[in-house]
Amino acid sequence: MRLNKIHQDLKELYKGKEKLNTIVGVEFSHQEEAKLYTKILQVGQWYVAPFSFETYDSYAIKLSPNKKILESPVYLRSRWDHSLFSNNLANFLPMRQLKMLDTSDFVQYILDDWQLLEELSLPLRQYTNSLDSLEFLKEYLHNDDKLKYLENPSEFYTKIYLDFWNHYYDTPEQKKYVELMNLMIKDNSYLPEFEINNYGIWNTRACNAIGQRAYNLIDIETEKKENQFWHSFIQSHGFDPVEFDFGFIPYTTSSNFQLDTIISKFNPELSYFSKMKNHPLYEVGQILSKNKNTYDGDAHIKAAKAIDEELNDPLMAWDALVSAGYWGGVNFGQPNMNAWKAAIDLSEKHGWTEINEVLIDQLEFYNHYKDKI
Repeated sequence: MRLNKIHQDLKELYKGKEKLNTIVGVEFSHQEEAKLYTKILQVGQWYVAPFSFETYDSYAIKLSPNKKILESPVYLRSRWDHSLFSNNLANFLPMRQLKMLDTSDFVQYILDDWQLLEELSLPLRQYTNSLDSLEFLKEYLHNDDKLKYLENPSEFYTKIYLDFWNHYYDTPEQKKYVELMNLMIKDNSYLPEFEINNYGIWNTRACNAIGQRAYNLIDIETEKKENQFWHSFIQSHGFDPVEFDFGFIPYTTSSNFQLDTIISKFNPELSYFSKMKNHPLYEVGQILSKNKNTYDGDAHIKAAKAIDEELNDPLMAWDALVSAGYWGGVNFGQPNMNAWKAAIDLSEKHGWTEINEVLIDQLEFYNHYKDKI
């Protein structure tokens, strides 16, 4: 029984391949994979498509209604939360090598094993139609001008990280995101004026960073901060949380912890969100503010239905269902089955065929193994 099509395809492509974890840094199959993947679904994370894992972490594609599966971002998973890892599966391998460049010794290791890396990565590069995806990495490692960065990652890893992202995600959204983060990192008192911006796959992280900055600037009036809080709150929970002391490089922190600051603002005595009281997600914030540790996600399901049917915003409805799944997993260690089934219905209604297939496959996988591990 397959977990999802991507994982099954990669398993078949790499069947019998040796040294995969040593050279590429990940595995696509494991003798206990049924147990490993059932546990991921057991904590409610039906909203990602897991495909690979290493010793301590696993990687999954975020199911994104406005994108095809192979064009959707890849996330690094740690327990209940996910941090952005690469913009798609095609660029997963060079970004996996980038992760190792935070240690200077690994530069030579990569170069010494380059031929083997090319050979082992070929099936994935063919599968994703990205035969040239390692070229930038190769050129970077052989560029004498980059040597001072590579030899001193403790000082220059952020520079290396941005060089890779600016190449592999060369979009106006990436440039806008880098500009925003530069301003906020350089000036701890900087809070951008509220406006709806498109930061591409960085949207959630950007909104969360702005929300955290707004919370920590206590001398700014409520009405100038509540939009930033609101747009952080309506993102899909469990993805790209940030803490106050943030930088460019995502690290897995806790959405549960980060959202405390935003959720606390739903206390009616604080007079926040007066303009949002008629929005379906406002009631969710009210419920969470009373006791988020016993929240099961059901209010998000109710809100998702209203958002889809009354506001005609299926993408926001999807994010609400993802958040429902997140809270069920965090607080109870089990999937909110109503959220999962609502996501299947929503994906079918709006013709998100690939997502619908993954959701159904993973539900069948979960039902088959949940009582056997």
